[in-house]
Amino acid sequence: MAPAPLLLAGGRGWQRLLGPQAELLVLGPRGSRRGLLGSQVAQKGLQVLGPQRGSVGSLAAQKGPKVLLPQRGLLGSQVAQRELQTLGPQRGSLGPQRELPLQGLSRGFAKVARPRSSREVREAEDSAPVFQYVGERSKRKDRVFVWGFCNAGALGIPSFVKPDAGWKKRRRIQPTPYRLDTAEKISSAACGYGFTLISSKTTDITKVWGMGLNKDSQLGFQRSRKDQTKGYEYVLEPSPIPLPLDAPQETRILQVSCGRAHSLILTDKEGVFSMGNNSYGQCGRKVTEGEMYSESHLIHRLREFDGRVVQIVCGQDHSLFRTERGEVYSCGWGADGQTGLGHYNITSAPTKLGGDVAGVNIIQVATYGDSCLAVSDEGDLFGWGNSEYMQLASITETTQVNVPRHLPFEIGKVKDAACGGTGSAVVNEEGHVFVWGYGILGKGPNLMETATPEMIPPTLFGSTDFSPDTRVSRVRCGLGQFAALNDRGELFVWGKNIRGCLGIGRMEDQYFPWRVTIPGEVVDVACGVDHMVTLVKSFV
Repeated sequence: MAPAPLLLAGGRGWQRLLGPQAELLVLGPRGSRRGLLGSQVAQKGLQVLGPQRGSVGSLAAQKGPKVLLPQRGLLGSQVAQRELQTLGPQRGSLGPQRELPLQGLSRGFAKVARPRSSREVREAEDSAPVFQYVGERSKRKDRVFVWGFCNAGALGIPSFVKPDAGWKKRRRIQPTPYRLDTAEKISSAACGYGFTLISSKTTDITKVWGMGLNKDSQLGFQRSRKDQTKGYEYVLEPSPIPLPLDAPQETRILQVSCGRAHSLILTDKEGVFSMGNNSYGQCGRKVTEGEMYSESHLIHRLREFDGRVVQIVCGQDHSLFRTERGEVYSCGWGADGQTGLGHYNITSAPTKLGGDVAGVNIIQVATYGDSCLAVSDEGDLFGWGNSEYMQLASITETTQVNVPRHLPFEIGKVKDAACGGTGSAVVNEEGHVFVWGYGILGKGPNLMETATPEMIPPTLFGSTDFSPDTRVSRVRCGLGQFAALNDRGELFVWGKNIRGCLGIGRMEDQYFPWRVTIPGEVVDVACGVDHMVTLVKSFV
């Protein structure tokens, strides 16, 4: 037997039949005759659907009609009775709404929205966008965004690790970009193995901040608030790192870099400072047997350079330095030849490299794992270090190369290079990206290893028929992921998505370059093992 047609009645007296629909039954209380739909509401079998506005009049008096009306204040005291079934936005005195069991919803009508708890209201307010009028003279803001693994505190958001409110939950992974509030304009950022350094070119005394893992004092001595003689092994928010500067109000920080458990800081007038684990001489000072690195106050100043250092790069347990003369120095662990000094021993003092880079003006050096790349002013590419993953297989079959070698790739003049744990990437003067090595290289699941560079199609980095001039300007590597910036300030990532380090909102690995959604123009990006940091300039 087909259900009776649904009668629609509005506040202005119009009526029409909606046709056969599933019934939603509202059983009015037998004893009450006021406050719901007029005096006839108590009749058995009255079926009401939707919000109710005003008195329905004679329509409500009919036995068994189905009425669709908005509800505003007409339910009265009777709504609190058990077994009353209703649907729609309810405004007015509803009584205890938990007494309203809902069942039998018709297709096409949404469920009644339950009242939001105070926790849900606060969460909605925190996540809601803030709109602000922008004047003609407004300046674009410099901002920092972070994402990835949260547990060690490397993202600098304390509430992710220790919730500061009862309604918040501990967050293990932040899979999308999250804004990190900073008082100063951040000019450099670096991601280590579970920790982060950020710096500003300000002349204020506080110039460098660190957050995350600090068991080897890679963030300096972070004094405990409870016990002044103790230091923190985990730093959950950006904390100042005091440097032993001669002129703290004149010296500026140019760059920071992070390795597995050590850090380097480059200044404009006072050279390079190092801190953290020095088991292999990676901090550029003599290795001390049995030295305890936890809660160490030692920040070492490096002076063993012929000329001013203009770039610093940390590998896993080694360090590279480039001077204004285009020379390269190294120190640290050399078992894979990553120091490039012609042997496989550790080196505790920065030493100048020879080999094919001798006499060549090097404009960039790159490393993160145990393999190294260098770019000359003429666009030539050089490499040394670990080659177990085919990074240097184009010139040798050995798995370790302990001296810089020229890489005769026919890919045009190289402008930027990046070295990860198992793969490498470069950008040529035409803005094309080339990758080689082992792992997820960015050309799909069918390309997992190659000894010679493979070009990733430019269309995957934003080049289209409408914007044919869009080019990639720089590339970066973490331990297992890649990142590329184009000249429009767009960030693309691919590779192993370890603990959400790609920032794409999902946990699967990414086999092709994917654009990261960030509210601004990306200026630079730093890649770690399982987290990333970006420097962004707002659109307005």
